[in-house]
Amino acid sequence: MSSSIAKNKGFSLIEVMVALIIASISLIALSQTLGQYVYNQGGLQKRVVATWVAQNRFIEIQNKAQNKADLGGGGSLNKEQTENMLGADWQTKLTTQPTLIPGLMRANLQVSLKGDKAVVAEVVSIVGK
Repeated sequence: MSSSIAKNKGFSLIEVMVALIIASISLIALSQTLGQYVYNQGGLQKRVVATWVAQNRFIEIQNKAQNKADLGGGGSLNKEQTENMLGADWQTKLTTQPTLIPGLMRANLQVSLKGDKAVVAEVVSIVGK
């Protein structure tokens, strides 16, 4: 009787190995999820800063448009400019197109890191001629 009680006191080697395999798979999945989260945070920071650059550029464009010094008469216009924000150089590309409403233009602003062709943020606005 006492020998059958002694057999049931611990875990078998197979049970321990299965538990370790399950724990290791769970930890691998967790580390991959955390790695993806950290990667996404870096991308999010770039997108936020690029959006700030675009908003600042649009304020400049709208101020110049009020003075009628920039967005001249009618057709499409491409302008590129380099801005520096938070220690990074950002390339902005402005494209304007006429709208169906006289006196208004559609302005599309693309922002990318200088030297990189990938667009980080794209903002569209309507400005007066």
